Parts: sequence; structure tokens; C-alpha cells
Amino acid sequence: MRVLFHLILLYLPFSISGQIEGEQYRDSLLMELQHLKNLEKEQQDADIMSDKVALLCLLAREYDGIDSTKTFDFAFEALKISEKREYRIGVIDANFTLGRAFMYIDPTEAAGYLEEGYLLADKLVKNDSSQKLLKLWANGTYNLGLSYGYMGKHQKEIEFTSQVIPVVEKLGDSLFLANIYTNLGVKYLNLVNHKDGYHSLRRGREIYKSLNDPQETTFNIIQMAMAFEGLDSLGQMKKTLAEAKVLLEKYPNVFDKFNYNLQESQYYLRTERPKNAIESLDRILGLVENDTNSKLYGMVMQRYARAYKGIQDFERASDYATKYIANSKATQSGMGWFEGLYERSEYHAAAEHYEDAYKDLLLAVDIYDSLETMNTIAKLEELNIKFETAEQEKEILGLRVKNEEKKSHAYLLGALASILAFILFIGYYAYNQKLRKARKKELRQEAEVNLLKQEQQNKIFSAMIEGQEKERKRLAIDLHDGLGGRLSGISMNLSKLDKDEPKQYPKKQLQKVMKDLDDSLTELRTIARNMMPETLVKFGLQAALKDYCSSMTGKDTKVTLQFYGGDKGIGIQQQVTMYRVIQELINNAIKHAKASEVLVQYMREGNNVDITVEDNGIGFEKNKNNTHDNGMGLSNLRTRVAYLKGDLDFHSEVNEGTTVNVHINIDAA
Repeated sequence: MRVLFHLILLYLPFSISGQIEGEQYRDSLLMELQHLKNLEKEQQDADIMSDKVALLCLLAREYDGIDSTKTFDFAFEALKISEKREYRIGVIDANFTLGRAFMYIDPTEAAGYLEEGYLLADKLVKNDSSQKLLKLWANGTYNLGLSYGYMGKHQKEIEFTSQVIPVVEKLGDSLFLANIYTNLGVKYLNLVNHKDGYHSLRRGREIYKSLNDPQETTFNIIQMAMAFEGLDSLGQMKKTLAEAKVLLEKYPNVFDKFNYNLQESQYYLRTERPKNAIESLDRILGLVENDTNSKLYGMVMQRYARAYKGIQDFERASDYATKYIANSKATQSGMGWFEGLYERSEYHAAAEHYEDAYKDLLLAVDIYDSLETMNTIAKLEELNIKFETAEQEKEILGLRVKNEEKKSHAYLLGALASILAFILFIGYYAYNQKLRKARKKELRQEAEVNLLKQEQQNKIFSAMIEGQEKERKRLAIDLHDGLGGRLSGISMNLSKLDKDEPKQYPKKQLQKVMKDLDDSLTELRTIARNMMPETLVKFGLQAALKDYCSSMTGKDTKVTLQFYGGDKGIGIQQQVTMYRVIQELINNAIKHAKASEVLVQYMREGNNVDITVEDNGIGFEKNKNNTHDNGMGLSNLRTRVAYLKGDLDFHSEVNEGTTVNVHINIDAA
């Protein structure tokens, strides 16, 4: 492997120092290829042949998107050599490279090459689980899944992507894994599966955070905002967009800027702030206005139309709808054409251009009728989603492809890291005795930390007991002043009836007594439910929360519950505590924040439970969020969350509502 090692030494300085990029780097690879060809004339060596094939494939990938002729020439040459010499890894690499090159041109052709490479690689990995082959298999299989997605075979794309994930985890390629989860999340969002999209994006985000790679994280966070919008969690969407904005200011790039402003415009449209939506769209118009046949252009035009409708400028709304219709025709989007005509008819009608509105509506109906049946409509919508997904992913991945091509540098850096690790191991051995002493000191510190934790735990239990005593006191007051007072009144009314000895049947007096009894029973049930909800014990947390949210919904208040994941495997005491936390948050939103709408979300994935309670109430200033800590409010709430070993986070703005997030790990609790 002398020649291959020579190639690595040639490549490493470029990837580390960054002094040779672009054309200079490709020229250096061409020189190395010529060097290998000269060596091949002198001696027929299998190592030289394998290095030559690997270099041809690398050159093909480097020229991909720059010079398609060179891309295909190098890839086909690699395939020809590998097939002639029956070099199977070369055949796999060449087919995967050709499939990647065809992906943005002809997905069907791409799938053909990728499938051939996948079938051969799948056979080899059963007997050869070397890192080199596994990396090759993972990259090729992932690209095969993408090609299926471009062809509209979304389930097959998800299936192949799912196969790749455990292999990439085994390889320890965290950046690749984070990108897979992020792109899978985008796929789910395009298929209107916001729940799975959220979970995939969250996994990707956690990995990006561990890598401390804010530039890669930005795209993920923006897509997370889209997921929250689909889940009707606009408070979380706002918070996520704010996080993305901070990262964009530090690490600006055109691709993320476009996605951020597009999602921000949707947030403003959902929160009925059309002028702000127009400002967001104005910031990115220049990126798409010269490409009127792109799906992204159509999306921007449709958003403009809806924003101008929001400010009742129906003339401009109609103009943008016309551009959206033209784009739908150009991109052969039947449903988009119908949607554009239907919306433009509304704008014409609002502007009192009734003849134009009538014509648009007739044409929209003709298009709709041409779909024949509801099954055909469903198929057309599926085609629409497929086409939009393919086009958007082509444009998105096209913008990102240069960044992703640099990832191969990381593999070579890994080889250098291994050498450095060996040197560090020698140093470790020399200082072993010193580290043992440090370990003893660390153990002592751990013992002190455990002691502090135990003291903290005692404080939590003390606070829990104190909270329970306060609740008992409140219950005693409710019974004495509320229910006790009502029953005393009933007793007095009955005594008065007995003393007065009415000659006629005292219907009105008895009706009042019956009403008082009914009110007393209702209050008794409320007190009992607050003590221990019977529904929770019998049917679990979901049923209890549904019952409670329903009971808190009234004429002036709407409490909505979204419950994703189950409560199976969660202990009854933990369920009760979660119920109390949510109960306290809803009560605070209605009584203190004066909210008219409250959204409760329960999301469980494995052992992780995320609880979010959003309201549209009066909110509070961040530096005043400890106002009620000495009462039965936030102090008791924090104590309960601490008992579950969870995290509690408040996000509030005056007159814009409050969002409370609780994260609990069931194992820890």
C-alpha cells in the first residue's frame, strides 16, 4: 500500500491547512493520477490498480456539479477497469459514484447504478465488516434512498435510510448521522408527518450540539420551527426561530437565510401579522426572482399573495397569485394551479372584480372536475407532494452539496487523529502514577458531591412535605368556608321551614334547598378530584388530562390537549406528579395570566417526556418570574419537577403569553 500512503500524505496537508482548494486541489489529484498511470506501466500491481480506481472515483465526485463531462468520464473509466480486473470494491465505488452524479439529472438512472452497487456491497459486508467497506455501503445506500425519494417512493427512501442509521452509529460518524436525522426530519415534514419530523430533527439537533457545530445546527433549528408550526405550537415556533436568528447573525450564509425568512413569514401569517411577513419575504426575494420556474419561487409568490390579502391589498394579492399560477403551470403542479386560481378568485371578489372572480372560479372548477374522482385527486396530491419534495430537495441539497463534499476530509483527519492518539497513549502511560493520585482526589470529590446531592434530595422531600401540608390546609379551608358554609345554609333553611310550619307546600323554598345541595355535591366532586383524580387511577394519565382539560374549558376559556406517546411503564406516583404539574400550569394560565386559550402538549419518546403548556395571557417580565415562589405557585411547581428529576423552563413576554417547558427522563425519575 505504498502508493496509497503517498496519496494520503499528499492530501492531508491540503485538508488541514486549507491552502490548496478548488481548482488547485483537483489539479493535484490529476497529477497524482498521472503518477499512478506511470507506475502502472512499469509494474502491474493490484495496489496500484485499486488506488487508481479510488482516485478516479474521488475525481469524479470532485468534478460533480462543476464539469459533468469529466465526472462521468472518470466514473465510467473506474467502472471499466474494476469490471475488467474483477475488483468488486471498485465496481461498488464506481456504481455509487455514477448514481450520485445522475441523482440531480435523472433519478431513475441514478437508482439503477445505486441499486447495482448496493446489491454487491450488501453481499460483501456480510463477510467483510471493515470500516472502509461499511463507509462505502453507508454512503451508497443513503444516496439510493434519496434517489427513491426523488422518484416519489417515499416509503422506500425511509426504509433504506433506517438501514443506514445503525451502521453510521457503529462507524461513529456523528456528523453524517446528524445530517441523516435532519434530512429524514425534512422528509417527514414534506409528507405532512410533523410528529415523526419533530422527533428526527430533535435527534439530529442533539448530535449537532455535541459536535459544537453551530453552522450545521442552524438548518436543523429552522426545520424544527416548521415542525412546531405543523404541531400548532406557535410559541415554540417563535422561540426556535429566535434561536436560529442568533446563530445566523454569528454564522451567516445564503442557504439558511432563505429558509429562516421563509419560515418567519409563515409564523407571521399564522399570527396574523401580514406586514411583518412581507418584510421577511422582501429579504429573500432577490434569491429566487430570476428563477421563475423553481418551486421555491412559487412558494414565495403564494406567501406574498396571502400576506397582501392580510392587509386587504387585494390588487397586489391578485398580482402575486397570478405569478404563483404561472409557476404552477411551468412546474406542472395541477393542484397548485387549482389552488392559485381558487385563491385569486377570492382576491378578485374582495376587490369587487366579480367578473374576473367568476372566470377564475369557473376555470378552477374545470381543473377540479378534470380530476374525475376523489381517488384521482388523492393521487394527484401525492404526485404534487412527490414533485415538491424532489424539487425542493434538489435545490436545497444543491446549495449544500459543496459543504457535504468537504466531509471526506474528516475521514482523513480521523487517520491523523489515530496517530496522535497513539502518541498521547505513550504520554498517558508515563504519567499513570500521577493520574492515580488525581483519581483518588476525584473519588473524594465525588463523595462530597454525593453528600451534597443527598442534602439537596432531603430539601426536596422537605419541600414536598411542606407543599402537601399547605395543600391540606387549603383543602381544610375549602371544606370549612366553602362546602361547610353551604351545608350550614341548607341546615338553617330546613330548620326555618320546620319552625315556620307552612300551611302550603313550600315548593320554592325546597327548590332552593335542592339547588344548594346540587352545588354542594359539585363542589365536593371538585375537591375530591383535586385530591386524587379517579380517572387517572382507573384509566391513566392521558384520560385524566383529557377529562381535566375538558372540565376547564368554558365559555371564556379553551384548553386544548395534544397527547403524543403513551403513559405505559410510568409509575402511578410519577403520573400523579405530572398531572399535578400540568394542573398547576393550567390554573396559573387561567387565574393569574387571564388566558383565553391554553395549549397543553405531552410528547413521549422512549424514556423522555416533554411537557409544554402555552397560553395567550398577559405574560410577565423575566426578572419577575419568582414573584409567587413563597406561595403555592411556582415554588410548589419547581418542587414537583425537582421530585421527578426534571428540568423546568419559562419563556414569557408581557402581553404575548407564556410558554412553560418541562423535560423529564423517566429512568431518572
